[in-house]
Amino acid sequence: MKTDITKKLSSLYRTHTGTEVIDVIPLPQGGSDRQYFRLTNRVQSIIGAYNPDVEENRAYFYLTKHFFNSGFPVAELLSVSEDETYYLVCDLGDLSLLHKLTCTIWEKSIYSPILDTIKKSLELLAKLQIEGAKDLDFSKCYPKSDFDLQSVMWDFNYFKYCFLKPSGIRFNESKLEEDFLAFANVLLSHSCNYFLYRDFQSRNIMLVNNEPYLIDYQGGRRGPLLYDVASFLYQAKANFPQWLRVEMLDFYLEKVKELTSVDTDELKEIFPAFALFRVIQTLGAYGYRGFFERRSHFLQSVPLASSNLQNLISDINIALPSLISVLEEISRKYGVQHEQNEDFEGLIVEVSSFSFKKGYPLEHAEHGGGFVFDCRSLPNPGRLNEYKELNGFDIPVVDYLTKHIEVSQYLERVEAIVKESVNAYLKRGFNYLSVAFGCTGGQHRSVYMANRLAKSLQKVEGLRVKVNHRELNL
Repeated sequence: MKTDITKKLSSLYRTHTGTEVIDVIPLPQGGSDRQYFRLTNRVQSIIGAYNPDVEENRAYFYLTKHFFNSGFPVAELLSVSEDETYYLVCDLGDLSLLHKLTCTIWEKSIYSPILDTIKKSLELLAKLQIEGAKDLDFSKCYPKSDFDLQSVMWDFNYFKYCFLKPSGIRFNESKLEEDFLAFANVLLSHSCNYFLYRDFQSRNIMLVNNEPYLIDYQGGRRGPLLYDVASFLYQAKANFPQWLRVEMLDFYLEKVKELTSVDTDELKEIFPAFALFRVIQTLGAYGYRGFFERRSHFLQSVPLASSNLQNLISDINIALPSLISVLEEISRKYGVQHEQNEDFEGLIVEVSSFSFKKGYPLEHAEHGGGFVFDCRSLPNPGRLNEYKELNGFDIPVVDYLTKHIEVSQYLERVEAIVKESVNAYLKRGFNYLSVAFGCTGGQHRSVYMANRLAKSLQKVEGLRVKVNHRELNL
């Protein structure tokens, strides 16, 4: 199937550029069925996409043309196949805002350059929601033109069937449905005359010369303001500290007020409800991808998302007894203490995986340095058909690598070297160390090694361990 896709994308590339494709590089698949490839003749690089959902593609084509022609920073649509399942867009590179956030340590009293990029992104969001909605034909949006009761209940039921039931948490279905409806009515009581991006988060913000560009807005529709900023500030993998969320919400609302007349106090009061709804929706998505599709790396974000619940529960002023009870149980069962904050004075060790094809990971803006280990000498499960679509989280891959003695020997040597530095850093009061594992595709060996080292380091007192799998796009 992949061979057919690359052949058709290569043909589209040839027609568009007048030259032959030399390299076709598959890009990591996110949470959808869309498949992306980087096509290049070694001079011009273009992103090719395949998506069998024609109606979704048509929505994407329309929105892209509308935003591009309105001057918004999105990837220009270059070519579309006759059957509308293949298309080409400009290549925005591999650097997302999420990549930068994962190597940022937030301290309230210390300025970080990434803050300017976050502010640019939020200012861009406000303009897209308000100015981008002008002259936009919402009837072309898919699968819904509006954020309405049906679409809200879809998300609640997604959460109920894809996360709650598989997780084994008990609940009264009738009472829970009543709370869903009450919650939906509160969300829908606010103005829904803006462009709702639907998936506005740091992994969908690409950085080109340090300027934000937007991708993956094909699920957009007419809706309220706060859903998108809640998606951004409460993205599990971004892991923003609470003080930064408060500051950035204030900044975003200032930008909104410059563009349209709003009651910012009222928006601040209802914001926790939208943030809670977004966390509920993402738990449903993690459950579906992890429990049902067996893409187990999605479950890695469940503890981070669950840990956001408790603060949000205490901040909403809506009577939802059954739902609150369920969310508190999720928080107890899955939540972890993970938030970065200025009170932590120990050593933070960031362990990451990456693909050498896409370059070395970025150095930390303030601390730099660290270890980079090359795993390409180890047995490669990615060469075997049964493991190609899996990654280092999946049990078959773990079993394959565990049974090779050279893998365990390599890990032992790495642990010894890293722990020497950890002990020295702790004694000298250092606060950051990075350890990166690279392999060919950044999916199997490097992910496995990063997870194993992180698990080992979590037993060391005085450490906070962060894990980032760059190519898995979590």
